[in-house]
Amino acid sequence: MVTDVQLAIFANMLGVSLFLLVVLYHYVAVNNPKKRFAAPSFLFFTD
Repeated sequence: MVTDVQLAIFANMLGVSLFLLVVLYHYVAVNNPKKRFAAPSFLFFTD
């Protein structure tokens, strides 16, 4: 059986690792000299 403490540790570790993956993704996306991405058009509301 999983205790409350084990579940809390697992949830916190999962949250930290997902946060670090997002930070790593942004670091790689910003510092990639080969490819520069334009902002997606759905971010801008043009009429």
